[in-house]
Amino acid sequence: MNSLSNALHCGKLAARRVGNVRCFSSRRSRNAAMQQKQDDLLSRLGAEVDSNAAAEMNESPDIIHKIEISETERIAKTIHLQKQRTELFLEAGYMTRSLYRSCLRNINLIRDGSDKDIKDFETREEREKSDRSSATFSFEPSVDRENELSSRALYYLAFLKESFNQEVDCLAAEPWKEDNVIRFIHLMRQGEERRKWVLNDYGFDDPFRDKWDEDLFVKWEEQVQKLIHETYELKDWRFQKDFTNVDEDDDGDIEWNDNNGN
Repeated sequence: MNSLSNALHCGKLAARRVGNVRCFSSRRSRNAAMQQKQDDLLSRLGAEVDSNAAAEMNESPDIIHKIEISETERIAKTIHLQKQRTELFLEAGYMTRSLYRSCLRNINLIRDGSDKDIKDFETREEREKSDRSSATFSFEPSVDRENELSSRALYYLAFLKESFNQEVDCLAAEPWKEDNVIRFIHLMRQGEERRKWVLNDYGFDDPFRDKWDEDLFVKWEEQVQKLIHETYELKDWRFQKDFTNVDEDDDGDIEWNDNNGN
């Protein structure tokens, strides 16, 4: 009986060992399968990463090439604008010197006096004689034709030089900005208008009106505005109008009468 019991006990232990071996073997198989799946997944991911990296490497020369082209175009555009600015600057110098010479001719013309000046001198001289004969005292200085004509010419000559010297740096900036051009255009037109006004005020005809080339000046304005627009576009600058608030310039229904309508 004891032998039979021992045999049964040994059989159970052997069966248990076999079961443990099979369980361990099954677990190892499952672990191996999971490890294989992980390896396959990592392999596929690695392949995708390598593929993307390779694609990026293939694209990067194109990107670099595009950047190089863009920078090259920008430099070429800058050089082109600088060349245009130089040409327009030379034309501006020509027009400025032309206006300056016309103003100098104005001064030489008014230096000798006009028929209007002669009549004014004669009227004042007759009044002086009348005042002396009637013993009337006057604070008005005696007529001195030469002194008055010379002083008038010297005054306008000094004014002319001061005006041109003060504004000579209008277009000295590099690159030109909107304000530089607006200021130059304003001063040129104002200078021509004042030149004509002086002659008209003293009773002179204007023999230099043809020296001002309006068509040339308008063409210059158009070209310089195009230059400014392209310069601002290249540098990504904004124009003054981009900062202007329309509401600030709108007077609305405000009554500007002194008595406010009362």
